[in-house]
Amino acid sequence: MKAWDALSERGRLRRLRSVAAEALGHYAVRPRRLRRIGGFVNAVFRVDADEGVFALRVELMKGHADAHIDAEMAWLRALERDGLPTARVVPARGGDPYVHAGAPGVPEPRRCALFRWIGGRPLAASPSPATYGALGRLMAQLHHHAEGRQAAGRPMRWDRVFYWPESVDPVVIHDEAMAHHFAGGRREVLEAALETVGPAFARRARAGFRLLHGDLHPWNVHVRRGALTAFDFEDVMWAHPVQDVAITFSYLDERPDHAELCAAFEEGYRALAPWPETYAGEVAHFVAARRLMFVNFVANVRPDPSDFYAKTFPKLEAYLARWG
Repeated sequence: MKAWDALSERGRLRRLRSVAAEALGHYAVRPRRLRRIGGFVNAVFRVDADEGVFALRVELMKGHADAHIDAEMAWLRALERDGLPTARVVPARGGDPYVHAGAPGVPEPRRCALFRWIGGRPLAASPSPATYGALGRLMAQLHHHAEGRQAAGRPMRWDRVFYWPESVDPVVIHDEAMAHHFAGGRREVLEAALETVGPAFARRARAGFRLLHGDLHPWNVHVRRGALTAFDFEDVMWAHPVQDVAITFSYLDERPDHAELCAAFEEGYRALAPWPETYAGEVAHFVAARRLMFVNFVANVRPDPSDFYAKTFPKLEAYLARWG
């Protein structure tokens, strides 16, 4: 059997199928078919069982501690109890919200979580002012639900640019081995952007922080008959609502209808809650901070981040031209 470290990402995802099969033994389901349907930081499998259809998430990159997932699962249970349209966790036989499972050729047990299947299509397949207005309303509902709620576990805190744990996402962008990626003026853009976003974090100083989805992009929301359901709360964080908005907006700026979709989102949010931006440019600052985090994150997870940087640095330059 080929060593795990010698496998490509695709090869590792294939091997996690045996982990998925092992994990299902911890649940009161009788699977008939197991099929991988996605994967990046996790492998996601569709499980067709006698009891219905489910989605099984198996960690690939081991980017989260159990304490992060404890926060996710506790909030998802509360959201389900209060009737919000979010993913539904299926507990294991012993009642645990997730299990650890292993298999030959896979180093260390992997955290696995089972969810009820969410029908419909990704929001990304049907972007429109109507769907983004609905997304704004859904985010406002999530923010209201989280207000004043104490977080279980220990969610990540987005109180600095590089907020992921150092053991998972060490800051490598200043390493000499990365220097060639930041030639031609990119190093100056990087440093200027880091300096410009800093005050946004200082001004917030954790005031008004609460649990946030942390990755509410159009592939983490399904639309069915006009109704939206949010899932993949794995990156749940302790931060301010305006930062959640920035994460969503960061996925839109390549679209020609970017301004229209953002306006529809804001209108939908304002229908249920005050808009969380407290000064002009605050959302833009946190969008840039998110991009800077990914400049480092991608350097840690991809052998060659060149293609990503070719798209990202023009966006950082545009940000500095407007707000720097």
